[in-house]
Amino acid sequence: MKHSEFFAALKQGSIARCYLFEGKEEFTKRSALKSLREQVAGGEFAAMNDTRLIDPAPDALIAAAETLPFLSERRFLEIRDSAMLQGDKSKEYDEDAAVKRLDEYLDHLPDTVCMVFYVRGKADGRKKLYNILKKKAAIVSFETLEDRELSQWIAKSLARQGKKISLATCQRLWFAAGRELTLLDNEIGKLVAYTGDREEVTEKDVDDICIRSTEYKVFDLTDALLSGRGGEAMDMLSALLREGEDRLGLLPMLGRQCRQLKYARAMAAGGVSPDQVASRLGIPPFVARKTMNMARNFTMEQLNGMCKLCLDTEYQVKSGQMMDVGSLEKVMLQILSMRKEQSYG
Repeated sequence: MKHSEFFAALKQGSIARCYLFEGKEEFTKRSALKSLREQVAGGEFAAMNDTRLIDPAPDALIAAAETLPFLSERRFLEIRDSAMLQGDKSKEYDEDAAVKRLDEYLDHLPDTVCMVFYVRGKADGRKKLYNILKKKAAIVSFETLEDRELSQWIAKSLARQGKKISLATCQRLWFAAGRELTLLDNEIGKLVAYTGDREEVTEKDVDDICIRSTEYKVFDLTDALLSGRGGEAMDMLSALLREGEDRLGLLPMLGRQCRQLKYARAMAAGGVSPDQVASRLGIPPFVARKTMNMARNFTMEQLNGMCKLCLDTEYQVKSGQMMDVGSLEKVMLQILSMRKEQSYG
C-alpha cells in the first residue's frame, strides 16, 4: 500500500499485526513509524510496551513478540536492519532456517503485538522473507512524493506554523532544494525564521535563503550557457567542482537538460502548452516556460547535436577514451559555439 493509504487506515484505527516499511522517502517513513508507535504503545506505560531489535535472530524476535503487553492491549515491536531483507548484509544465523521458522510463526502472530520490519531504502525483493511478507504482512511503500503531493506537503507544513505560500512558490522551493523531505523541512524552518511576522512566503524568500540542489544549479548553468554567458557558466561549474561535485556526475545532468530542451521545442511546435510540457517532463511550470524560451533559440538539429555531444562524451570518459579533467568544459565550449553560430546565422 501507499503511505497515504497507511495514514488513512491508521486514522480509522485499523492496525495490522505485521508491517514492512520500505522506500526512499525516509522522512515520511519515520513519521509513519512514530505515529504507529504512539497509537499502539502510547500512554503511561509506553516504555514498557516498546521493543526495538537490530537484525534479531528468530529466537529473539519471537520471544519479544510473545511477551505480553503491560496494562495495554498491544506492545510495539520494531525490527531494524534485518539481514533477511537487505542484500548481502552479514548475519550471525542461518538465513534459510530463520526464514522458515518466521514463515511458520507469522501464521500464529498474536493479536497482542504490532510488529514492524523497518528497512532503510528499498528492501531486497529477491529475499525469501520479503516474498513471505508480501503474503502475510502489510507492506507500506514510502516513495518520493509526486509534484502535487510535494506542494501540498510544503503548504501544510508552513500552515502549521502560521504561514501561507502559493502553489508557484511551493514548486520553486522543491525544485530549488530538492524533493527529499528532510532537506525541505530544514528549508521550511529557515523560511519561517526569515519571514518573521510576515504571513506570506514569497518566491523571493526562496531565492534569498534556500540552498540550491545540484539539479537547480545545473539548470542555472545551462541557462547561462545557452544565453551566451559563457564566463558565468564556467564560474558556476568551478563552484560546483569546489563543492565536491565531479564532472562525470554533472555531465549526465547537463545531457538531461539538453534533452528537455529538445522535447520542449518539439512539443511547443506541436502547440503543447507550458503546463502540459511541465506535466510531461516532470518539472514545475516556471521551469517549463523558461526551458521552452531557451529552446526557441536553437534548431532541432542543434539540440540533437547537444544531446549527442553529452552522451558521446560521457561514454568516452567512462570507457577511458577521454580524460575526465576538461571533458565537461569541452562540452560547454562546444555548446557555446553552437549558440554563437545560431546568433550569426
